[in-house]
Amino acid sequence: MSNEFKKTQLRTIILFSTLILVITLYITILLTGRSNIFMRENAASLVSASNRQMELNIDSYLNKVEKASALLFSDNTNYTYDPTDKDADPYTQLQISNQINDNITDLSLLDNYADFAIIYSDDEVIGSLSKVTKNMYANGGMYDAFLEILEQNDERGTWYFGLNGDIEHIYYFERFNDRSIILVSFYSRELKSVFQIPEQLDGMEVSLVNNDNRILYSNDNEKIGSDLPASTVSYLGDLRNGSVMSDKALITTDECSNGWRVVCTVPLSLIVQDNTRFMLSTIFVIVAVVAFILILGIIETSRINVSANQYVDSLQKEAQHDRMTGLYNNEEFRRIARSHLKQMPSGRTMSFSIFDLDNFKAVNDQHGHLEGNHVLRRFSILLSDTFGSEFTLARLGGDEFGVFGCMDIADEESARAELRRYIDALRRRFDESLGSEYSADYLSFCSGTSIVHTDDHDFEKVFSRADALLYTGKKSGKGQDCFDDKGSETI
Repeated sequence: MSNEFKKTQLRTIILFSTLILVITLYITILLTGRSNIFMRENAASLVSASNRQMELNIDSYLNKVEKASALLFSDNTNYTYDPTDKDADPYTQLQISNQINDNITDLSLLDNYADFAIIYSDDEVIGSLSKVTKNMYANGGMYDAFLEILEQNDERGTWYFGLNGDIEHIYYFERFNDRSIILVSFYSRELKSVFQIPEQLDGMEVSLVNNDNRILYSNDNEKIGSDLPASTVSYLGDLRNGSVMSDKALITTDECSNGWRVVCTVPLSLIVQDNTRFMLSTIFVIVAVVAFILILGIIETSRINVSANQYVDSLQKEAQHDRMTGLYNNEEFRRIARSHLKQMPSGRTMSFSIFDLDNFKAVNDQHGHLEGNHVLRRFSILLSDTFGSEFTLARLGGDEFGVFGCMDIADEESARAELRRYIDALRRRFDESLGSEYSADYLSFCSGTSIVHTDDHDFEKVFSRADALLYTGKKSGKGQDCFDDKGSETI
């Protein structure tokens, strides 16, 4: 590289470094100051107020359900009715049952409840049950299941979510007497009217979570029934009411009267949207200066000799390839293999083979390292001549070589058969050339071949399988080819 090239390169680096430094400092100082003011004075208070209001709305909604249940206690006849009493007059029992049913109908008339009923110890139901709940207990056991939920929570009344895997309903259970349980449920989507998000915070994620941090409702429907993200739980810690700031979002939580929490997450990008508009006006002022400096920079860099690109290409190739054989080196080969594993093309079969020269040390000891290097180069040529464009070749180190294949064959057995043909062809060529010339040194090679499966996302696992097959062959004798066909087959 000439001195003129070095001077030009230095001027270019100084020019662009100064430009980036000045612009970065200007925008950072200006926008950071305004962002901090905006977030302190507006975002946190607005989100907290909105969150608090939603928590109050939830409390109001849940209290309404609990009050509707409590009104059933107002009539002593409802409370003392016992369908399991064999001595009671059937006609009187029927009248009371109808009266209780009418009371339940009156209480639920104005509300969109999915379930509103009394469940008795013999699984008799008075009131209305949804098809979902009926199907859950089509074979009985409803009362016992609800009683177990109440006993687990050790309360007269309790809220419950995820009954038998159902995430569309939110249930409320209350012990009516020692023979019956009140059941009220509603669709979780009914809470949509409760979560009113201010227009300024459009884009905020709102969730209602229980004590297990499971999401009962969210304005992102796909998250209902899932757990609150672990990162959010970690940031909140034991906080039940208040706000925390993560590196990406403002998180606010408020606890409801029944222990559930309303959790709101606002991306910082949403909070600083006013600053973004301010930033655009600022950048407009800078653009003219930047454009002028860029033009000067382009003119300056255009003076760099074209040979610089060739030099860079040469360095890149040298960094990717093994100097002795011209094949990919270990690091670049692994990068290419990992890239193939990420794509997993359909209708094709990928494989990895590792080759190791047997008795190569004897060649070095008897003929010298220059002769050994000559053998390595010739073996790499044999690999290149045998395997086509569907394969990527590399020298992994020492006398080990790797071949990664992506064959246009969908069936694994057919792919194994094709790989055997390739390796058989390689062995014939090797025996006719290097094997024959260095027969006195017993020069040969072993190989281990593994097929890549759909769940192989880590190349190191594929490498380990092939490496284990290789050394299985070496232990059984020289010149062995092992495949992971139903374990490990040696041919």
